[in-house]
Amino acid sequence: MKKTLNGKWQFRKVGDKLYKEATVPGCNYLDLMANGDIPDPFIGLNEKDVYWVGETNWEYKKTFEITEEELNCDDILLTCEMLDTICDVFVNNMLAFSARNCFKAYSVSIKERLDKGENEIRILFRSPVNYVKEKYKSCPTPVNSNGQNGIVHIRKPQCHFGWDWGPVLPCSGITKEISLEFVNGAKIEYLFASQALNADGTAVISVRADIKAYKDYECSLKVVLPDGSTLEKSGTEADFTITDPELWWTYELSGKAEQPLYEISAAVVSGGKEVDFTSKKIGIRKIELNREKDEYGRNFQFRLNGVPLFIKGTNYIPPDSFITRFTSDKLEYLIDTALFSNINMIRIWGGGYYESDEFYNLCDKKGILVWQDFQFACQAYPFFDNDFLDNVKEEVKYNVKRLCHHPSLAVWNGNNEIEDMHMAWVHMQKYVKWTEKFFYHILEPEIRKYDKNTPYTPGSPVGESHNVGVESDNVGDTHLWGVWHGLKPMNYYRKRMTRFCSEFGFESLPDMKAIEKFAKPSDYSLSSDVFKSHQKCANGNDKMIYYIASRFNLPKEFKDYVYLSQVTQNECIADATEHWRRNKGRCNGSMYWQFNDCWGVCSWSSLDYYGNYKALQYGAKHFNAPLSISIENTSDYIRVFVLNDLNESKTVDAEYEIFDFENGTLETNKKTLTVGAVKNSVVFDLNVPFICSEYDKKRTGIAVRLYENSALIQQKAVLFCRENELHLPKAKLKTAFEETADGLNVTVSSDKYARLVKVESSKSTLPFSDNFFDLLPGQKKTVTIKKDTSISTTELRNSITTYSLSDIPFSNNKLDTKFKQLKVFLSPTNISNAIYHGRLTKDAEITE
Repeated sequence: MKKTLNGKWQFRKVGDKLYKEATVPGCNYLDLMANGDIPDPFIGLNEKDVYWVGETNWEYKKTFEITEEELNCDDILLTCEMLDTICDVFVNNMLAFSARNCFKAYSVSIKERLDKGENEIRILFRSPVNYVKEKYKSCPTPVNSNGQNGIVHIRKPQCHFGWDWGPVLPCSGITKEISLEFVNGAKIEYLFASQALNADGTAVISVRADIKAYKDYECSLKVVLPDGSTLEKSGTEADFTITDPELWWTYELSGKAEQPLYEISAAVVSGGKEVDFTSKKIGIRKIELNREKDEYGRNFQFRLNGVPLFIKGTNYIPPDSFITRFTSDKLEYLIDTALFSNINMIRIWGGGYYESDEFYNLCDKKGILVWQDFQFACQAYPFFDNDFLDNVKEEVKYNVKRLCHHPSLAVWNGNNEIEDMHMAWVHMQKYVKWTEKFFYHILEPEIRKYDKNTPYTPGSPVGESHNVGVESDNVGDTHLWGVWHGLKPMNYYRKRMTRFCSEFGFESLPDMKAIEKFAKPSDYSLSSDVFKSHQKCANGNDKMIYYIASRFNLPKEFKDYVYLSQVTQNECIADATEHWRRNKGRCNGSMYWQFNDCWGVCSWSSLDYYGNYKALQYGAKHFNAPLSISIENTSDYIRVFVLNDLNESKTVDAEYEIFDFENGTLETNKKTLTVGAVKNSVVFDLNVPFICSEYDKKRTGIAVRLYENSALIQQKAVLFCRENELHLPKAKLKTAFEETADGLNVTVSSDKYARLVKVESSKSTLPFSDNFFDLLPGQKKTVTIKKDTSISTTELRNSITTYSLSDIPFSNNKLDTKFKQLKVFLSPTNISNAIYHGRLTKDAEITE
């Protein structure tokens, strides 16, 4: 039996006399905001005004009742699922335990400290900022380029101290469930479940219940199959044979909205009563990370049930600086967004949290793989300190045991970018030595104590061995930042034949509806103090201007910077992803940075903090589509591919159309072809010089289309020049609405070529079914949007506008544009970044 301690608490700054109301789960920032003591740090320049909160010690307390019956239980446990972070927990003014790790739960017997009637729990949180300062003095660490030095000493999300997309808000508090558990007879401490596929097509599910007994007990283990049938055995350990298992696949390979799961449970009976029960769901599948030598070097390729995968993924950061505000509805929206964009793997980045059971449960159900970083990022950690190392080992044990049964878990990754950054601290060889020792020799054996099967990689990026080939394309995975940090051209990634790109990115502005949340109209300038505060990447706003100007003239109005920054971001990520997909087998994955935001900010995300889809989120739906058409264009040729990532062959029709911007079709051709399972095929090879000799390249484009069973499933367009060199006509868009039971159909048509049509609602954050698309002369397209419960259908309809590139008022001041681009090149930070990220890499020597 459990009794929650969630809900109303009291809190105060240590030293104050008066307590104020608090809410648990929560944190000190949220409680201070609720009491009107601090402004919302997400708005304007408020972030800097509330820094003192992280420098302060805080105290939380609550009273609760204990009955005589409860007090007579065999044991009473206080369970805290997450305490953030350095704190002492008192029960009736007696120290129960001290916590020092945000990433593990604490469950402690407190029966001897309880009284019948009223009891008090009190938790004293130390300032994380001051704790880090003290630790740094006694044990210096390499300089932290993302904020406060020494944050590696505290086991809490490193991004709480700031990152190049996040604010400095180092919170403290009870950030997950806190409860009392009353134990009678026996308690299930852990339910282990694993599965294995046999060569004969059968599967074995192994189950073990670890039980702490206070009295005699009986245990039964059960497996519920996806069809509802059950298998049951007595005892604490058993193997169950599944003769015809339903395999777990990613959603794109299964074609199902929900994946088959097997429910494993254990029930304990003592004294004739069921005294404990627990369950979890698993999937039957085999996940492998192929690191074999091949003709290109050493592979980095995921396989699911023997099928080689091209990973179309993204990198996920904490979805809110104050994590307790991230509700189950927001989580479902986020996972559905990944499905919308045909994302088959989400990487949980190593400077935030180990993801929640709810997150993994949804990925299990919906068929998305998860790459889980251990929570170490970009810095050197003091693994040579025995107390620190023991603390980390407990963290590893807790999270591996908690997550290892999930079928969506694809890989354990040791860290984010630590090897990649070691040159910044080569003078501190103790840290270099222990980085190798921990990630290459200590961590995996710790994992294997609890998880024998999930693949492990020491870090990301990873090379052939420690600090060997970390940046090489022929081995391991890479983080490529030549575009953006290195100021390389947007199509630079076509030169990189990486085995697997697990990070690359490009910034854009959030939606105007998001901007309205944190800035006033008087702040609408990329050089305003507010926009500098909500831009955490050095010179980030200038870089957006730089890249916009590489394709377009600069706009006159601020809102059009939003549109153009998002379009530019999508074009870069799409070009790179499709290049690597066209070279599948040599290249095996493309995971863009980043999926989401933790506050309103200018960043690399495809989904802004308030839930608005950027152009990249819509674009990913197309460039990640498992069956898609792709264009490789150069000054000499245009090569059209059909890409098939499905585990079955597909017969499709592919078509190209050469069109005039005003008059439409000039030439067309269509072919039928069959593309093998997880294969690519070239369908057209066009001669660019010949086409340009026949038609005016500044008034002409090529559209390619893919059909399955006569239904159009994809259209893409390629142009012969940059947009600022073309003679794009003024397109007249017409918009028609049709109300449906679920929402609205919006049909957009154009008399002339309309480039990058955006359908926009000024009221609703809900996505359209498609957006940022091209319309050829006389073409129309219907997109849908679901009903928004916050507004009426009439309000939704009236909030929708459509426009294209030809509707943007551009500046003709070429000198100003050149000056703004030059400003980016003259920045010392940009110069050093361009040298570092733009340097050429050499292939690593492959060892046996």
